[in-house]
Amino acid sequence: MNYFLKILVIFFYCLNLIYSQEKNIKSIELFDLKSGNKKLIYDMNDNIVLSFDHLTSTVQNFYVKIEHNDYNWNKSIIRKNEFLNGYDDVRIKNYQNSYNTIQDYINYQFNLSNNEFKIKKSGNYNIVVNDNYGNLIFNEKIIITGKGSIGVIEVTRTDNLNYTDSSHQLKVTIPCNSCQINSNKYEYVMVIYKNNDLTNPLVLDKPDYAIAGNFIYDNLIFDAGSEYLNFDNSEVLNSSSEIMEVKINDSYETILYPDVLDNKYSLEDDLNGSFKTYSNTNNPRNESEYSLVHFKLSSKNLNINPLKNDVFIVGDFNRYQISDRFKLNFEDKYLEKKILLKQGFYNYKYVIDDSKSDIKNFWQTENIYTAILYEKDRLDGYFKIISVASVNSSKIVN
Repeated sequence: MNYFLKILVIFFYCLNLIYSQEKNIKSIELFDLKSGNKKLIYDMNDNIVLSFDHLTSTVQNFYVKIEHNDYNWNKSIIRKNEFLNGYDDVRIKNYQNSYNTIQDYINYQFNLSNNEFKIKKSGNYNIVVNDNYGNLIFNEKIIITGKGSIGVIEVTRTDNLNYTDSSHQLKVTIPCNSCQINSNKYEYVMVIYKNNDLTNPLVLDKPDYAIAGNFIYDNLIFDAGSEYLNFDNSEVLNSSSEIMEVKINDSYETILYPDVLDNKYSLEDDLNGSFKTYSNTNNPRNESEYSLVHFKLSSKNLNINPLKNDVFIVGDFNRYQISDRFKLNFEDKYLEKKILLKQGFYNYKYVIDDSKSDIKNFWQTENIYTAILYEKDRLDGYFKIISVASVNSSKIVN
């Protein structure tokens, strides 16, 4: 075997190993250890924990690095010691093998506020998890804020008759007495997220106007979407109003009732896209089962051509990824997908193509909108967070 062929073989072996590792990473979660809650934005003093499972019975060495990002999730040009006390590239030492489960896995947890390092500046951060050879396994986004002002978001139905039944209109007021909008020294950017989806933001370079120490961003139109669908398989053997059947072969299989998307709004008690892994065991962290969940979407009322339009299933459980792993396959009158998920309560929805457009939109849909104002001092060279606003559209003004 010549030298070039050897290099090629090694390259494809490493590539396959990385893909296999990434594919076996499941149930990535960030939460505040004190409250147990997930958030879009964490305070610098929160006790933040990263948790994930690796579907294997053999312990691996995983390492955590932290990167400061700008508002658009590009790596900041800033030295690490400027935003981090201590050192990163730290091995994850807290792990537990699964116990008495059909699917073998190891749960890893890492505290982001530990004795070895601590984040000290506000902004967007990328948590990078590498293997023992420095290969990227996955990364997770997190937003961290310090002291800052609190803004206000007003949600109304839009005046545009073409969208009044399907959209929300936002007006964001951000107090910024110290902001210098006309100064060449500072740059300001507003970013708005819907339902904590970090992959699909609205980015605004400047306010519509500034008055009395406030930045005003007005007439912002969002597709309202529809409520998230959900199921609860925390008791993995039980059927329910969402779960039609449970099978046990080589693994658990959770068969959901087919989803039919109505042309009329229906209220769902959702978590705005989030999920929570838990079970009725002594230690859900490593005693919960994995089940192959069968999703099925009826083609009735879709108003799209499933042979021409790709339909994906998304939610916080897959970090809203648009990929073949979550693309539905068209079979007869249904679009179907099977996804391996840990026991718990899950929100999910169906979207069209890369645009992530909801298949149905209703103005009554309850969404969480979060606006973040970033400031960059050109001398510092990075974007920090100076103000945040959030609202639930259940308080919508008609």
